[in-house]
Amino acid sequence: MSDLRKGSFLMGRVIAGFFYLIMGLNHFGAWETLSTYAADKGVLFPSLAVGLSGVLLVMGGVSLALGLRPLLGVICIVLALLPITLVMHNFWAIDEAAARQVELTSFLKNGGLMGSALIFLALREPWPMSLDEWIDTWRFRQRLRHAREHG
Repeated sequence: MSDLRKGSFLMGRVIAGFFYLIMGLNHFGAWETLSTYAADKGVLFPSLAVGLSGVLLVMGGVSLALGLRPLLGVICIVLALLPITLVMHNFWAIDEAAARQVELTSFLKNGGLMGSALIFLALREPWPMSLDEWIDTWRFRQRLRHAREHG
């Protein structure tokens, strides 16, 4: 991969990672509002659901931004967004046209976000310019040093 592509990938994944991170942190900043909204949608244990989805989005965002175990990060993002999308943005169950359109937009947005997260799985790990790559390089150097010292 060329340096331009590596740099572009780094910027893109950091931007995407921060997006998911901020989305997750917003779950805690707007806890009461989101919990009430979830309760209105019939979610069992709405405060727990808001907290869990917030944690999953934060973990996924950090994972993508740093390139640290991205498979787990993508899983966290999808585990957060899939139930949110299906339960909270069930546009098909809404009769009022304007409200249905708002939920359809949110449903499609979340579908696109899940798709963008899943695209990361197509890339070979460790990602270039990632924490995983740095850890793998450090471990390799440690093994080399150990082999040299102990024959």
